[in-house]
Amino acid sequence: MATEEFPLPYQAEFYIKNMNVEEMLASEVLGDFLGAVKNVWQPERLNAINITSALDRGGRVPLPINNLKEGVYVMVGADVPFSSCLREVENPHNQLRCSQEMEPVISCDKKFRAQFHIDWCKISLVRICHDSKIQPYKDQNNNSSGTCHTYLHPR
Repeated sequence: MATEEFPLPYQAEFYIKNMNVEEMLASEVLGDFLGAVKNVWQPERLNAINITSALDRGGRVPLPINNLKEGVYVMVGADVPFSSCLREVENPHNQLRCSQEMEPVISCDKKFRAQFHIDWCKISLVRICHDSKIQPYKDQNNNSSGTCHTYLHPR
């Protein structure tokens, strides 16, 4: 989608392990998730952009035991740079934990944990640049030039 059509330049995609897409599409559940994100990110504007089943991204159908879920990816857009909590996954200690398939230590996880089990190693942060290119996010303090720098996080 072009920047003119969707003027929220900061976008984060979360992988929620304990939800199915049908559950997430319920307005109450999606509203709860957006409320948790808003609490952590503090934007003026926040919108859900896309909701995708993990099955559509190559995930496996869970066994019908213990009420396992397929998982869901939720992309949200906001008008302000990412909060320090959302960027915690990029620190070297958390990168190492993710590479070892361990849970990273994310200070705001407790804001989600009661209802949403986020896989923080799969979070993706991107910024839509002024030239309409979508690139991985790098440095929220260096955005006056309109260029984007590479940053990573999805795994």
